[in-house]
Amino acid sequence: MIFAVAALFAAAVIALNEIYYKDTFPMGVWINGIYCTGMTPEEVTDRLDSTVGKTAFQSVKIHTIDGKVHVIRPDEYGTSASYQTAVDALYRKSKGYFWLADFAGREYHIEPEYSYDIAVMKARLERLDWLGERLYNPANSVSIVKSALDGYILVDETKDLLLKDSAVELICDGIVNQLTDIDLSTDENKKQCYRSIPYTAEMKDTLAKWQGIQEFQSFRMTYVFGDRLETIDENVVSDWMALDNNGQIVFDDGNKPVLDESLIEEYVAYLSATYDTVGIEREFQATSGRCVKISGGSYGNAIDTEKEYAFLRNAFLNGESGTRVPEYRAEVWEKGEDDIGSTYIEIDMGAQHMYYYKDGEIVIDTPVVTGNLSRGWDTPSKVCYVYFKQRNRVLRGRNYATPVKYWMAVDGNIGIHDATWRKEFGGDIYLTDGSHGCINTPLEIMSEMYDVVEKGTPVILFY
Repeated sequence: MIFAVAALFAAAVIALNEIYYKDTFPMGVWINGIYCTGMTPEEVTDRLDSTVGKTAFQSVKIHTIDGKVHVIRPDEYGTSASYQTAVDALYRKSKGYFWLADFAGREYHIEPEYSYDIAVMKARLERLDWLGERLYNPANSVSIVKSALDGYILVDETKDLLLKDSAVELICDGIVNQLTDIDLSTDENKKQCYRSIPYTAEMKDTLAKWQGIQEFQSFRMTYVFGDRLETIDENVVSDWMALDNNGQIVFDDGNKPVLDESLIEEYVAYLSATYDTVGIEREFQATSGRCVKISGGSYGNAIDTEKEYAFLRNAFLNGESGTRVPEYRAEVWEKGEDDIGSTYIEIDMGAQHMYYYKDGEIVIDTPVVTGNLSRGWDTPSKVCYVYFKQRNRVLRGRNYATPVKYWMAVDGNIGIHDATWRKEFGGDIYLTDGSHGCINTPLEIMSEMYDVVEKGTPVILFY
């Protein structure tokens, strides 16, 4: 009797459940974390499908033969997914007596069903830039071209050329099979997706010439100009090859480029034009704070171009790469752009003042008298240097012979010396009672200066 009552009760509950949840999921049903009781299959499907892009599609990594990895999302390439079939199956299961199993609550995990539009997939893959690179073309060859920075380079368009249609097919198969890694460069896939063109006799001749070019361009030389470097590399050396009237490289019988020696001479001339400093215009920061521009004078560096051409030609022909400080026909202590350095004599003729700097510090600071402007004996503005020193010298000129105790020659017959006949220095004396062009200096200053100033010291003269 009890069992009969229980059966009747269960049947009643089932009947009521079927009536109350006629078109929806009954009590206690959870699907993929969503409480589905009272929801129609269509509503559940919509809820689950709204998350499909976040959970159902894993990015696919495609490895190509150049070592690059390209990432795509299948849902952007003709792949879609829906939970409808799985939801409908659960809905049918939830009806009738199966509902009793879910009465206390049960959670289901279902997977979406995938569909693929291969036509869309192929069309979108076809548009990828990297699937359009290095495509197989039986007309491809090898060639030698001039690059912007690396001299001549070999362009070989015969190796591992992509068979695009085959690669697209393989990628499509991988997406359909839900692979997350597709490697086109494995031995098996490479046979399907890549092809090389065998070298012809003409290509082999080009490769032989390329070996000669590589050897020619292997020469390296780094010139040192103080803190500045000038490097001869493949980009420079490539311009030393002789060219015919059509601009093509001239090769000897051994497939080596022929050297045009005049181009080495031209390169040395370039070094001279760039780094020689004798007579150039310089910007100089005066003690007064002014920035003055001075040109002319004997001071500076000048490359011995004949000797340097001979050295560089010989080094190239013998393949002797290395580092080089050039030979100079005129040379001063400092090299590079700022060849005055931090030890020098500054003569501000406008202020009639002289300073001696040693390692950037003022050691001597004195008034002076320079050339007489009214008589046209003005001391010229230029950058020169102390090239001779002598004690107890007699200065000679037209109608005069004057003994001095200290003499430092800086430019022709112009020098820095004591002037014991003067009682005053500085001011505007030089305008009407200046020297014949020399820098008159107090004796006590000159005696100190003579001992500390070395031959070769730069002298900057300016107004």
